[in-house]
Amino acid sequence: MAEFQGFLTDAEIFDVKDSIVEGKLASHSDQDAMLAGILPAYAFNLPANNKAITRLQMQLTLMNRVHNLRNGDVPLAQYLAAAVSLAGPLPVADRLEAALAKVNAARTGGQTAASTSVAIVATPGINLNVKREAFLRGVDGTLDVRFLRDGMNAAASVVKLLVHRHVDGNPVFEEGDTPQFTSGTGWLIGPGLIITNHHVINAREDEGNDADASEKDFRLQAENTTILYDYVDKLNQPTSHMTGKGALMCFDKALDFAILKVPAEAPDRPPMRLRKQVIRKAADQPLNVRVNVLQHPNGDPMRLGFRDNFVVLGDEKTLSYLTDTSLGSSGSPVCDDSWTVAALHSGSRSISAQNITIRGTKFRRENFGTPMPTLMARLQNEHDALHKEIQAGQN
Repeated sequence: MAEFQGFLTDAEIFDVKDSIVEGKLASHSDQDAMLAGILPAYAFNLPANNKAITRLQMQLTLMNRVHNLRNGDVPLAQYLAAAVSLAGPLPVADRLEAALAKVNAARTGGQTAASTSVAIVATPGINLNVKREAFLRGVDGTLDVRFLRDGMNAAASVVKLLVHRHVDGNPVFEEGDTPQFTSGTGWLIGPGLIITNHHVINAREDEGNDADASEKDFRLQAENTTILYDYVDKLNQPTSHMTGKGALMCFDKALDFAILKVPAEAPDRPPMRLRKQVIRKAADQPLNVRVNVLQHPNGDPMRLGFRDNFVVLGDEKTLSYLTDTSLGSSGSPVCDDSWTVAALHSGSRSISAQNITIRGTKFRRENFGTPMPTLMARLQNEHDALHKEIQAGQN
């Protein structure tokens, strides 16, 4: 196995540096802001320099050589994501976003994130004729506060996954003894059963010449997956358990799912409720139905995507939506407003031709997943005993 050479070429790292400088984001304070989301124990040991541009170049070069930290974080991806956010509407944001996309694609799975930001544009001539209350869209857009409580209950059954990559039957390590991880999200689909994407457990790049894991490596990766429960902030250590031998229950590359057995000593969490009916929406119908995604984007503490979270298309084959995700969100539960799981999140794709615009911002990508009724039908046909076990947990 060749030693990891970096996500970006030297020329691409220089372009990232130049983009940050051109965007006037190279000051020490801006660099500190971009480092803020990175694990402090790692960020503290990055080289410091009184010259801001020298410091920037040195730190980018070192972060590029780190595939992942022990906790699964990818410092360069976190840094670039923060840089894109700081760049906002500046022209250099496109170059930084392209670099982030390449890093994400080079990480295992290769699913490009659909990260969107909606700009608020000031409108002249504000109407000062005030009414005390109003349904701003002509309908009631509020939710029962039970939505928050039920969401917290659902979050308890969502986990971060760290898959230790294997090649030719051997585990892969970074410099020293740091395992080379793929980060993903999983959730309890049945008693003691976690579901995630096939491509998360596969731990291979979709782009380039990285072939699928062999059957032996795929099984070893399933058996050497770390499950992190309640990872909601970086200050508190989450509960961690290794899957262990015999963990792989079943998988399906076409529908992009894999189901793993949870070790007996892991926390006893209830399965998430599964939606029995497909969410149906034609492409030419107005945006109305919404879905929410509990996830570990970029391997970060759990986040909730629920802004501009409209369903774009829904049928038996796919569910697509505008809800924000990022790499590491693969395998997340896509929930309706009752917190029943409507789909297993898989990735994103371009929708530029559809001309979907919200508050002046055109959406370039949509996220998509496999509808749960379709996935459950496949289980019933090919893994009936497992299907019955999951159904019993639902009842």
